[in-house]
Parts: sequence; structure tokens; C-alpha cells
Amino acid sequence: MDDAQKSADSGWIKPQEIPMFPLGTVLIPGAVLPLHIFEPRYREMAQFCIDNASNFGVVLIERGQEVGGGDIRSMVGTLAGIVDHQHLPDGRWLLHVVGRNKIEVTEWLKDSPYPRALVTELPEQAGNTTIQRAQGVLKRMADFTRQAHEMGYRINPVDSTAVAAGLDVSELSYRIAELLPLGPFDKQRLLAAPTVAARLDLLEEEIGSLIDILSADGNKP
Repeated sequence: MDDAQKSADSGWIKPQEIPMFPLGTVLIPGAVLPLHIFEPRYREMAQFCIDNASNFGVVLIERGQEVGGGDIRSMVGTLAGIVDHQHLPDGRWLLHVVGRNKIEVTEWLKDSPYPRALVTELPEQAGNTTIQRAQGVLKRMADFTRQAHEMGYRINPVDSTAVAAGLDVSELSYRIAELLPLGPFDKQRLLAAPTVAARLDLLEEEIGSLIDILSADGNKP
């Protein structure tokens, strides 16, 4: 087991150096993300992670492009663990990764041979909240998805009972964040929330905005 994996399991005492993959999307802890790796430096990163059973960090590109570097990257991201991989004959990789712990970049290192950074784990702080409150936010989201589906939007209704099964309050807040139809910068705000309570506040705000959009659409002649 590599140092980054040990740290993810036991809590990080000091910053750890890990490979990094800046993307135009946000990986939410607990979510599964498919990745198509074609750029040479990230092929090398994928090979390193497979060979060493290593995790890597995923952060949102705030400005710039995924290919070629020169981007502006978020400082809060997610540790990604590879759960499935396929190495294609032309050298590309197909990966499925799962979001593990939330991390913060303390220092970016040289992008050679691929992006790397010193990162620390950001433990989840509950704040002043309960699982009952999270379940209430989930129910509101389920009501929204049902209404949107009935109005013809391409949104699948959410089964709140199935979604909440077996999850604690932190895990449930992330699951709601994953399921909401939001853009990457809104997802990043949810990921970076300092406490679970703050994340639930933001989720209620986002759901309210989505409901307002549905209401406006429903009032059109």
C-alpha cells in the first residue's frame, strides 16, 4: 500500500505528494467517474498509478483547458481511487475512479512528468446539522426531480429512500450534490463547503433556484 493510500485510510498528519489530474469537471466523494486518458503525460500518470496501486487527486480547472497545461486550478479537490481500468492497444487508458476523501492542495509541484502536488486531507466537519435535516433536503430534491420529469425535462426522478439507505449525514450531503443537475462551478462550491451544515445550506439554495426555474417555465403561456 502506498503512502497516499495509507494516508487516506488513517488521516493525513502531513502533506503527501500525489499525482494530480486537473479536469473540467468535479469529482464528488463517493461518486464514480469514467475517464478517457489520451494525453501522453496522463498516460504515464495512469501507468504509475496502476503499477503502484496509487490514488491521484482530481481538481477543477477554473480557467484554461484540460489539454496542454497553462490552466488555473482549484485548490480543493478529491482523492480518486481507480476501481477499473483498460489499457488500449494505442496507449490510451479507460479508467473508472471513485471519489474518496476531500483534499486541499498546499503546494503545486512541477508538471513533470505529469502534474503533482503536496496535498492534505480535509476531514469532514458536521457543523450544526443532523441526518434528519439532510433527509429533508433530499426529499425536496426528490420533489424537484419528479416535477421536472413530469414537465418533460430529461431528469430522472430520485428515489429518496433508496438514495439515503446506509449513508451518514456527510455521505448523504455529497450524494445529493452528485445528483443535482448543476454546472462544475456550483459543484465546486458544494465540494469546498467547510462543513456538512454549510453544504446543506448551499444545497437548499441550489434546489430553491432550480424550483424557481421550473415555476417560471410552468407559468409560460
